[in-house]
Amino acid sequence: MAWQALSLAGRIARADLVETARNTAQTQALALAQPLRFGDFERVASQLDLAREGHAGELHMLLVLQADGSVAGRSGETSETDALETLATGAIAQKEIVTGDKGMKVAVPVMVSGRAEPAGAVALAWSDEKALAKLARERRTILLTACGVFLGMMMLTLFLLRRIITRPLSALRGAMERVAEGDYDSPLPAQDRADEFGRLARGLGNLVSTLAKGRAAEEARMAAHEAQADVVRHLSEALDRLASGILSHRIAEQFPGEYEALRENFNRAGESLRATMDEVRVSAMNIHGNAEEIARGSDELSHRTETQAATLEQTAAALEVLLTGVREAAEATREAETNVRSAARMAEENGEVMGSAVAAMAGIAKSSNQISEIIGVIDDIAFQTNLLALNAGVEAARAGESGRGFAVVASEVRALAQRSSDAAQQIKTLISGSSEQVRDGVQLVERAGEALSEVVSKIGQISDLVSGIATVASDQAQGLNEINSGVGNLDKVTQQNAAMVEESTAAAHMLNSDAGTLSQLVERFDIALPGDGKGARSSGTSRAA
Repeated sequence: MAWQALSLAGRIARADLVETARNTAQTQALALAQPLRFGDFERVASQLDLAREGHAGELHMLLVLQADGSVAGRSGETSETDALETLATGAIAQKEIVTGDKGMKVAVPVMVSGRAEPAGAVALAWSDEKALAKLARERRTILLTACGVFLGMMMLTLFLLRRIITRPLSALRGAMERVAEGDYDSPLPAQDRADEFGRLARGLGNLVSTLAKGRAAEEARMAAHEAQADVVRHLSEALDRLASGILSHRIAEQFPGEYEALRENFNRAGESLRATMDEVRVSAMNIHGNAEEIARGSDELSHRTETQAATLEQTAAALEVLLTGVREAAEATREAETNVRSAARMAEENGEVMGSAVAAMAGIAKSSNQISEIIGVIDDIAFQTNLLALNAGVEAARAGESGRGFAVVASEVRALAQRSSDAAQQIKTLISGSSEQVRDGVQLVERAGEALSEVVSKIGQISDLVSGIATVASDQAQGLNEINSGVGNLDKVTQQNAAMVEESTAAAHMLNSDAGTLSQLVERFDIALPGDGKGARSSGTSRAA
């Protein structure tokens, strides 16, 4: 406050100096109006000296300029001449007061009544040293007074503070030190006060109550942390045993409070895992045994399939050979049928010729009795031919593939026909030689004609039989061809089945290997319960059995 007062006093003194300089310049301008008007420079100088004497120590210099800028008079220090001339020139030009150096230099135009233009200007340089020195003395007095008052107030304040603040603060400080040391049970002072110390003490009481609750909560948390650390330790050991494959390990020590359910859940999970692994062990052994049986069965099936495929391949080759033979027999039967039909046509033609011969010989029959003997011979030959053809037909019907022998029968029939032709020649000779022989020949020719007709009939029957044999042989060839095609397809399917059986056998062996690996992996786990004399491996084996 003292400093603010001093600053305010300084500003007021400064303003007073500026106002005094301004008033002094205006007063001098009025006093110098007439001397400047009439050019009375002595009076001007006298007025200037008088003004300096009236403001000794404050007015450094006075300068008067005429309207043309010439100096009409000056008084005081000459160091301010240039600055004052500049201000005076500006006042004359602007026709108003001009200030400089924060108001310490002032120039006022000298106005003369009846004239619009100034007659000149008065400029002065005012010094604030005297005023500042006075202000400094006043400041020192004010400061000393303020210091004395401040010291008195401080002493009174210290006394009051010691009595009103220090004691309650000391008591509160002691209480806070006890609280900092962890003493939350000692009573707190000044809680019944209505001032700030009372509110501070009551706030400290609330803080102490909160700290006490926090300490209790911290103690409970530490106890819970210790219990949790113990639980985590037990669980870590149990999980480590479990990770090592010891599935029979259980946590026997009870856990505190809500952690007991965790122990029970772990033990129950361990028991469930142990039982599951026991069942997995048994299942793995069963799978391994079944896989071995499947592998053996697959090997046997593969062997059988390969044997069956080889047998089918041989059967297909034999059927192909049989089919070739049946096809050849069918071709031979067709050829025999063609030959029989040709022989039948030839026999019919010979029958016609024989009929003509019989008709011709009938006219000669009366003239020759010997023809009957020749006819008898021809009849005997025809009868033998008939028997031979019959035997050939029976043989051809009995033997399927041996039907080729019918060609021999046909050649015999042709031989008989030739013999018949020779007999006819003999008959002709006999007829030429003897009429009796001609008559006999006529009779023989008649008989030969009858026999030949019968031979033609039998040959027709043989042709029909051979045709039936050819048809049956063709049907058999077609059936054997279909059988051969079916056997070929069966052989192809059997080969595919053999390949599939080989793949199944490989898969069965792989399954057997995987089952063995699974059994070895499961054997790593110890699932024997404490006190159980059986090992996990033997237990699993017995169950699998």
